[in-house]
Amino acid sequence: MKTPFLSQYDIIIFDCDGVLIDVNLLKCEAFGIAVGGYSSEIVDKFVNHCRKTFGISRYVKFKEFLIDFAKEPFQEEKYNIFLNNFAKICTEIYGHANITPGTKELLLELSNQNKNLYVASGGDGEELNEVFIHRKLSNFFSGIYGSPKTKLECTSEILKNHPGKKAVFIGDAISDMKTAKEHHIDFIYMSKYTVQSEEQDLICKNGAKMVISTLEELINSDRNK
Repeated sequence: MKTPFLSQYDIIIFDCDGVLIDVNLLKCEAFGIAVGGYSSEIVDKFVNHCRKTFGISRYVKFKEFLIDFAKEPFQEEKYNIFLNNFAKICTEIYGHANITPGTKELLLELSNQNKNLYVASGGDGEELNEVFIHRKLSNFFSGIYGSPKTKLECTSEILKNHPGKKAVFIGDAISDMKTAKEHHIDFIYMSKYTVQSEEQDLICKNGAKMVISTLEELINSDRNK
């Protein structure tokens, strides 16, 4: 196996959800389940919002739910209940969700090439580290970063550890593209599992250095955008 397109990069940063693990739809549903007890109209609007802003931390989203959707003053106790509910559901989801096609083969090949591989995700950092150990993915990565730090902060920390090195971000959401643009690094858009709107999907396709369906396309491929 070879990875001609990725050979130009020293640092390869992956989003997790919808890139390495197929959990996007399940996690959108989980946001709705975590705030159960409210009217279906409020919950449905919140879940739709979560789809449009996928990749943004749960710590932000549940605050938004209370203030913007439930129209309630922020309540720390209720907020923590939502977070705990969501974390329990995510533990179950990550335990059985599919690893996306080509992931393990690509990570093995890149590791053999001594590439520096990282995860920068909107998911909870501690949770992701446990998941990656459980799914036997952790050994491929030099670091696995997540919330409560933002994706922008996670990427900044990664790049500071490798000054002057060329990096690329592989993601499936507009938040990933914006993170890459902010740091002036290339962006590869993986479209198969995205839960974005058609408009957001098109923005990402137009803003990407390369567009792929799954990570399989980065193996034995020299196709550029």
